Amino acid sequence: MATIQTRFHDWLIKNKACMGKLEFHDDADGCGGVYCTEDIAEDEVFFLIPYEPLVLTDALARQHLPKSTANLDCRTALILYLIQQRALGDASFFQPYLDMIPEKIYTALEFDDDDLEHLRGTNAFLTVKDRKKELREKYEKTMLMTSDAELEEELYTWEMFLWAETVVSSRAYPAHLFGECTEGEVVLIPLADMLNHESRHKVSWLKTPQGLQMSGAAVKKGEQVLNNYGPKSNEELLIGYGFCLQDNADDMVTLKTNFTRDPDQDRKIGILKRAGITDQTIHYLTRNVIPPQLLVTMRVMAMNPIESAQYYSWMEDEEQEIIHGEERGDMSSLKEELQFVNLRNELAMLDLMDMLLGSKLKIILDFEDKLSTPTNDAQKFAQIYREGQKHILGSCSDVIRGMLSALLKETTIAAFAVEDTTFVGGTRGMGLEQRLRLAPSSYQIGHFKDIADTETRAISELKMDTAAHVLLTAERIMIEQKESSFGEAFLIAFPGHGWGEERDPEVQMDEEEEMTVQMEHDAIVTCYLIHELDNQGPLEAFIAAAQKFDYSSQLDEEMVQDVLDLRLSLRATLETVDPEEFDFENKYTPEAFLWATGLLEALSLAFHVDGKVVPGVVAPRRALAE
Repeated sequence: MATIQTRFHDWLIKNKACMGKLEFHDDADGCGGVYCTEDIAEDEVFFLIPYEPLVLTDALARQHLPKSTANLDCRTALILYLIQQRALGDASFFQPYLDMIPEKIYTALEFDDDDLEHLRGTNAFLTVKDRKKELREKYEKTMLMTSDAELEEELYTWEMFLWAETVVSSRAYPAHLFGECTEGEVVLIPLADMLNHESRHKVSWLKTPQGLQMSGAAVKKGEQVLNNYGPKSNEELLIGYGFCLQDNADDMVTLKTNFTRDPDQDRKIGILKRAGITDQTIHYLTRNVIPPQLLVTMRVMAMNPIESAQYYSWMEDEEQEIIHGEERGDMSSLKEELQFVNLRNELAMLDLMDMLLGSKLKIILDFEDKLSTPTNDAQKFAQIYREGQKHILGSCSDVIRGMLSALLKETTIAAFAVEDTTFVGGTRGMGLEQRLRLAPSSYQIGHFKDIADTETRAISELKMDTAAHVLLTAERIMIEQKESSFGEAFLIAFPGHGWGEERDPEVQMDEEEEMTVQMEHDAIVTCYLIHELDNQGPLEAFIAAAQKFDYSSQLDEEMVQDVLDLRLSLRATLETVDPEEFDFENKYTPEAFLWATGLLEALSLAFHVDGKVVPGVVAPRRALAE
């Protein structure tokens, strides 16, 4: 009795397919494939499939479907045709081919609840849920559209629709292999769709008058003939084909950014659009590689109102210059500007990226302990997929760690350009290298993973070291100034919140108390910036540069009044402690308070370290001698 492989082979030959050195059988794991009966040399033709009558096309499907299905898209028409031909059994011309297709193609769309649980916490879990919902809606819409087309509901069931969809997703080829076609049109090519995948495998397809032929790398007798589906991630392979590759070089993690909760979203989306990026852009992380567009997007996301207003203004200026045909000289484009905004923004971006990558990795890891040992291929492939996602997220977190390490190093060298890198508006027209005046191997794309490999500190340690060197915090000010008149004055002004002592991170505060502490923090930092105006201390270079920038014009009327009220509320206490130090007539003037508050608005940063927030103002201390 002939096997289904023999029937399929004979059917192909009978219909003018050429495949003299090929046969079909399963491997030791029961996976079907195409094998050589003799050696095949490199670039020797493996097979040739005639265009007719073997290829299942949209045109062929529509010849056999009711006319009322004419408005269906090409893919749906092919799906319905597959269901129809399978139901015909031996009466179908394509039955020998359909017999070779499993009754269930176990892509992730066919996972049962237990199998799907092994994807929980990953992008694929959500994608499968969404995709199945979309397909169900498509099926119901199709059946509604064809209700008068004499399609038997007991034949065109949801289960059969899903089966046919997985056949198309896992086996179809683009129709342009055969010539002109409509956009998105696909075809099924018997024999060609039996080939299994190997990444980067040499394969050549050629259209000839006789049909479509395939050649490629040399294959020895008894070896499997393989195809190359193209560079596909494990998520694509699992959902579209039903398998994953160990150590897949084309694996990736998809990331989407969301500006919907940002009150400044319109301005930020406008800036991104001008740089050729949309807020809907999907970003793809690969091993050790964070796409530059994602970093640009996150820099814009991390912008405070002063930064976004400045960049939006530059964007409008750039557009006007282009409209009027003005020469821009050496001025860099907005997209180049977004390779580095300023030190505060870069630190905020790295903090956001660390939290984003860390949270995605944590979600995956949180479900690990709840998973049972894989008991079937679906669960084993899901495990391979999870491991790949963890590896990519971990490697990209290392890149961020390398970036932070390099940036911290730059802020500690004598050549660090405080004015150019720290202040909003101080970098207009400069390229990244000009702004940072870098050592050759430091803050440059492509070197960060190498830096991370030699950096022994964890990201949390790097953040704490960065905060210690770059962030001016009320807590640090009060500890350092505890014995001075400045410290004494503010311990009297703000008693009860432990200023001047190391804070216990375990102590919880309610919302009202947190707001009070934040107000006190800002008041201490504001006054300390004024205090340092005539001091030759660690902040000397920063203060000298800061005096060239006045952001007080960015404060609205309500904030201006709040600042003036704060000054009045502090005056009596501070003058009582040390009237000479706290000279409110000549030093702690309204203008000085507004200048310092403007700096707070422009340079404030909240670093997230091990679950706690470290707030401060980006104010690099005096660089160390080289």
